[in-house]
Amino acid sequence: MEKTSVKTLSDLVRVSAAEYGSGIFIKEKNGKEISEKSFAEFYEDCKKICGYFKTKEKLNAAIIGATGYNYLVCRLGTVLSGNAAVPIDAQLSCEDICDLLNRADVTVLFFDKRFEKYIEPIKANCKNVKTFICINGEVEKPLTEILSSGVSAEPVEVSSDDLAEIVYTSGTTGKSKGVMLSHGNYVDNTFCCDGEATPEDSLLTVLPIHHVYCYTCDILLALRYGATVCVNDSMMRIPQNLKLFRPTIILLVPMIAATIYKQIKAAAAANPQIPIKAIANDVFGGRLKGIYSGGAYLDPAIINAYSEIGIPIAQGYGMTECSPRISCVNFNEKSFGDVGIIVNGCEVRTEDGELLVKSPSVMKGYYKDTEETAKTITSDGWLRTGDLGYVENNRIFITGRKKNLIILSNGENVSPEELENKFVSVEIVAEVLVYAEDSVITAEVVPNPEYCAGMSDEEIVSQIKSAIDNINKTVSTSKAIRRIRLRKTEFDKTTSKKIRRNQAVKGDII
Repeated sequence: MEKTSVKTLSDLVRVSAAEYGSGIFIKEKNGKEISEKSFAEFYEDCKKICGYFKTKEKLNAAIIGATGYNYLVCRLGTVLSGNAAVPIDAQLSCEDICDLLNRADVTVLFFDKRFEKYIEPIKANCKNVKTFICINGEVEKPLTEILSSGVSAEPVEVSSDDLAEIVYTSGTTGKSKGVMLSHGNYVDNTFCCDGEATPEDSLLTVLPIHHVYCYTCDILLALRYGATVCVNDSMMRIPQNLKLFRPTIILLVPMIAATIYKQIKAAAAANPQIPIKAIANDVFGGRLKGIYSGGAYLDPAIINAYSEIGIPIAQGYGMTECSPRISCVNFNEKSFGDVGIIVNGCEVRTEDGELLVKSPSVMKGYYKDTEETAKTITSDGWLRTGDLGYVENNRIFITGRKKNLIILSNGENVSPEELENKFVSVEIVAEVLVYAEDSVITAEVVPNPEYCAGMSDEEIVSQIKSAIDNINKTVSTSKAIRRIRLRKTEFDKTTSKKIRRNQAVKGDII
């Protein structure tokens, strides 16, 4: 697909139908069967959403549910109708969902039948939401009525600058903000790299669909390249679905990549007569070309571990406000402790240690929040990422988050993430949060219950202290961890499993 023929998401869906037609776009389990939908069928069903919205005024339509054909028809059909889609995090509470629906001025809600219990509270608390459409059931207005009505309309003509979606962030330090992404933002990011897939490729999509990382790099890239998206129906069934769908490409976050590797390692230990590469090949279905990782820090040890079993894992960097990709690498490119090579059409510079980005992928701003928009996007169009780092040989290196920076009494700046990342390979530690307490660098640690099974409290404390002593040897004296707190309960996290930094200290000093 040529970028010159695609200016909007409407173009992307239309051209994919024209170029890949009867090729399979979506595969998903339907009971014991696997259902398939082509690129052409997808475009026709999106046009039925356009037909449904044709007589209505401009609106914002929210959608809540898991990845699936119907979900994508509703989300992209809304955008093709000239309206804005608002993907909602399915892990949120009903109260939080109502808050986002009101803040985003939503009048139409597409919902998975699992959320039927929320409909009455939403009706009571979100007076602007007038239309409720169930994407996979017979409650309220079923989507099947729209798709079987035969009423279809061509996509509404829009410009690349027109709003496509409002995507709410899951901030670790404050209230989520509505990122306004245009048609042009998404299209630019879909075409910012080359050679990532072919029509022969199959992608197993496992990450939450409301995340821009998953939406752009699984769904929109599949539309660009004519690849097949295979839907993972449960995080618990990733192993079974890897064998069922036999993907060639998979997008993961580091936590899932590490978990799968541990399973491979355990299987190899239980079957020493079988080469670990053969076990890995079997676990991933036998056709895997490589893994893309994003969303969090990827321990170089994980990259090396996968490399040793013959599976390349490529790390990228981005943020919702940039649709999301800022840097990435292909499977045949090596990592040098960086988070990838700056993507095509993107500029990156630093200011006081913070990475700033200018790109056609940069958002239009935050929905109804001009103050935060002005803080985040400079007057000449540079996006303040909030990340500390530097650029070397067109590669981006991340050292931490600006807002989390610890400034000690001696004026020394310490990035807590830089220290936290050193715990990734420490098996006795399940979770860690580094912060300044009384001007002392403190690590609050949650022990790994599996690793610590059968150990005494004294042994746990001794091993944690030893691990931190080893970490302190790798940093300057001013950055050394001087206080340790042992925490018995997990940290409060966002729905994307990132630790919220603003929470009460609960660990005992050891």
